[in-house]
Amino acid sequence: MTTRTQPAITHHASPGAVRAFSMLNGLVLLGILLQGVWAGGLVSDLGGAWRVLHGVTGGLVVILALAAAAVAVTRLRGEHGLATWSVALFVLLIIQSGLGAATRSASALILIHVPLAMLIMGLGVYLSVAGSRPRRSVSAR
Repeated sequence: MTTRTQPAITHHASPGAVRAFSMLNGLVLLGILLQGVWAGGLVSDLGGAWRVLHGVTGGLVVILALAAAAVAVTRLRGEHGLATWSVALFVLLIIQSGLGAATRSASALILIHVPLAMLIMGLGVYLSVAGSRPRRSVSAR
């Protein structure tokens, strides 16, 4: 029986590129976490400011995810998984943003919006862990 091991990281990403990706992805994760807090305010019906915060933060998270995906695609080329999953996160956030806007007229969409938020958070955490692997590899040189 043969065992498969993870292939060695063979790319030559600069430490700056890895650091930029990690920082952008960290900001995306922070924004996603704050989205949960703002959503709690919405669900608790604490006022319209929560809806505004939720919408503004959602837009910022999409922009940050686009920036992280751009760094992953252009500067971390050897890490196809990071690039692919970063783009996937960006696309899911676009879908999530559209669902969020649509919940105003179709509240049943919240049944998709909330679980998708959990999936998005999980993917963001995965990218954070996966993004630390190249950093360890780069710093070990």
